[in-house]
Amino acid sequence: MKVHLIKSTEVDTTLFSKVVDFLMSIPGTIDFGYDKDAVIDFDEDELYVKRIEDGEEFEREIHSECAMVEPKYSKIKFPLERPTIKWENLFKKCEQYRKIKNIANNEFVLLLTDKPNKQNWFAALDENMPYNGFIHTDDWDYFINCSPAFPIAYEVISLMLQKHMFDGLYDVRINVHQHPIGCINDMCIQKKDIILKLRTGDVCVDCINKIEGKISMPDLHHALNIMSSLRERMLFAQNLKRFSPLSKLIINKKNRIFLADYGNIEIKLRPLEKALYFLFLKHPDGIFNSSLSEHRQELYEIYCSISTMGDLIEMKERIDDMVNVLSGSGVQKISRIKRVFEESIGEDLAQQYFIKGEHAQKKKIELDRSLVVFSNE
Repeated sequence: MKVHLIKSTEVDTTLFSKVVDFLMSIPGTIDFGYDKDAVIDFDEDELYVKRIEDGEEFEREIHSECAMVEPKYSKIKFPLERPTIKWENLFKKCEQYRKIKNIANNEFVLLLTDKPNKQNWFAALDENMPYNGFIHTDDWDYFINCSPAFPIAYEVISLMLQKHMFDGLYDVRINVHQHPIGCINDMCIQKKDIILKLRTGDVCVDCINKIEGKISMPDLHHALNIMSSLRERMLFAQNLKRFSPLSKLIINKKNRIFLADYGNIEIKLRPLEKALYFLFLKHPDGIFNSSLSEHRQELYEIYCSISTMGDLIEMKERIDDMVNVLSGSGVQKISRIKRVFEESIGEDLAQQYFIKGEHAQKKKIELDRSLVVFSNE
């Protein structure tokens, strides 16, 4: 099975990359492709202004939504007016891209867009061409307390499975679970009900029976494994697993960083951030910010071992800038490393893994070094 992911102009590139990373992080038979250059724009005549009177209407109209916390739409000033697009125009963009790229009719083209749609759904497939679909990337922050990349990636899997499970939109509407049971096909009219759906990350027996024979078992297993991984990562990101034992931190031969006991979550750092992080791992007693320049050569050697970007002069200049206290580059990278860990495993667990220290004190990584493993795999 092949899935092509594209986005509209306003969708944040970092968010789009996270969604792609989540989907591609679990190996399997589903092939996820993305086109970073395929940025879809909408003409003015494709949009119209929609008016939403109050929070009750806002909540009622949103389908397939995610409510991991109390909704924040109470802070929205109603009536709410915003540019909106009809479903047919969203699906038209998918079909145009399909034709331009000569994509087969049995491959998915899914458009990620922050433009609200007429029905105010978060995701839907084209009833006339069910391999075309869209996912709304905005509004998730009214209902969740973690990155919207999680539910967006979840919706990608949902659409794929529902395409093979149901015969059209009417079939979807009459066969979804009106009362939540923790299945991917729960209707979730009440926003709080989505908590069960996302925390189970499951497909019930009845729905599995509906899809049996309509999708290959390897594809189904891959989809379920991705859902399970998303569920696990979402719980960590929401700090709901803060009492878990500390995980081993695995650094493989390609210098990729994984938390083996937390669902093998990968900590994605940029090369300079990774070089700085590895330096602090090598110095458990810590390093003063003002002393970073004393480790210039060591940092340079680490950086050269993990990066092929730029010539030697450029690489030295990047290290010089990072160890220069006046530039603030090192502090910025320490801050981003912290954010990446917190977004990945929650604020509490992350405390042991990122670089920290009081002002004018040594910065260090508190993690017991017996939990740091350098792997040859």
